[in-house]
Amino acid sequence: MKQTFKNVGVVVAALAVMTGGASAVSAQPAQAPRGESCLPVPGAECGTVRVPLQRAHPELGSTTVAYAVIRHRDTSRPAKGTVAVNPGGPGDSAIASAARYVQAFGDLLNDHDLLLIDPRGVYRSDPIDCEALHSLPATRDGFVRAIGECGRTLGTRARGYTSAEIADDFDAVRAKLGIERLDLLGQSYGTYLMAVYAQRHPARVRSVVLSSAYPLTFDMWARPEVRAARRALELVCERSGDACKGDQVMRDIARLAGRLRERPVPYTLEGDSNQRKLDDTALASIVFGSTAQAPEAIGDVPAMVRTALRGDNTLLIAAARQQAPMSGSAASREEERPFNPPQAAAVMCNDYPKLWDRKAPVSTRLRQFSVGRAALPEQTYWPFGKEAWTSSMTAQGDACIRWPDRDGPVQPVDGPFPDVPVLVVSGDLDANTPTESGRLAARQFRRSTVVEVPNVGHVAEKEPSGCAAGIETGFIRDLRVGDTSCLTKIPPVPVRH
Repeated sequence: MKQTFKNVGVVVAALAVMTGGASAVSAQPAQAPRGESCLPVPGAECGTVRVPLQRAHPELGSTTVAYAVIRHRDTSRPAKGTVAVNPGGPGDSAIASAARYVQAFGDLLNDHDLLLIDPRGVYRSDPIDCEALHSLPATRDGFVRAIGECGRTLGTRARGYTSAEIADDFDAVRAKLGIERLDLLGQSYGTYLMAVYAQRHPARVRSVVLSSAYPLTFDMWARPEVRAARRALELVCERSGDACKGDQVMRDIARLAGRLRERPVPYTLEGDSNQRKLDDTALASIVFGSTAQAPEAIGDVPAMVRTALRGDNTLLIAAARQQAPMSGSAASREEERPFNPPQAAAVMCNDYPKLWDRKAPVSTRLRQFSVGRAALPEQTYWPFGKEAWTSSMTAQGDACIRWPDRDGPVQPVDGPFPDVPVLVVSGDLDANTPTESGRLAARQFRRSTVVEVPNVGHVAEKEPSGCAAGIETGFIRDLRVGDTSCLTKIPPVPVRH
């Protein structure tokens, strides 16, 4: 979703590593000399396609989309298929993630090709830029205003950055390579994108794997996410051997949120002397981010909250410095890889559902959003509070309320979707794209199976045993879910005492 900005999305989002990207039109990716790989992985071949910026308006110009094909290892016979992947964001690069995919799906590469396409506006595909998103705003208001300013900078070109246009780009690459049908593998926002591809090009889909999935229509008030955060903390404590009690951790979070709402804790980031505020919204962001990153961080939450209530903010400030949350909003670090914030903003503000009339002026939108949030029951968001939680969502709530385009494209949420085998994989500790949302994504397709991976957060393939990736590999090969016994061997998250 999602917290990149969702996914984001989370996932969690990579807003904290915003560097502003490159110029609006970049150089073409270099081609490797004959016999050499164009990427630091074996068997890679790179290329580009030139496509219209908006297919309905070819007079507006064109853009370049870059791709890489990693060929299967058994060269004695043709590939059994081609797996097209997307790592999510929106705004993330598949090409930059090549080594990670080769490691996770090494067995699949014995007989399948892997197709990596950078979405338009990202990394090797003519990255777009706007100065307003060169750095992470410290507050929710600053974040929302920066997205609006980015929309004004991009102007009408922003309409070219939609999941529909990206999906059609993917099909242009497929056609150029002469591939009859694709096996689709989407992670986080990639599950949204691959659903759009399946919607627009159903005859070109053999199978679909959606990891950390959410449907084309989803709750912009982020209620499934708060339910999932509560569930994740309860599961971690339940499996901890009495290291923590879920109900007590919730009560502790509620107490700390109330304290921080009244008396925010000041802190600074490394290398930045500007003071930031750690308030209840920042706390919601930290807890949300920890569930999305599980098992790396969620086990630290009980001790972090408990010690803060005792007056020791060391762990709380350390978590804030790691995730760099906005007061009134949220963002967190992901592994270093190319990520394009302006492209992410354009895609989500074009595509995602709105909590206001997008044709209305900003002043009217602000009133509509305020009235809508006021009507939400406070208890729904316990232990965080509805204003704190909805403000902590970088791709939901009012993130796009100042986006200037009143007449931009609208993403259809209905089918028809292809009648092909679909596997949805969800981590049971993931609050970014909860299993609840994954089940809704699965219902978009007639033949779908949901596999929940225990003790894992956002994007289950990151789990070090390779269990989830192995299940997905078997599904792509055989078009059915095979042995899942490895799920029982994934250890519970350690809880800090």
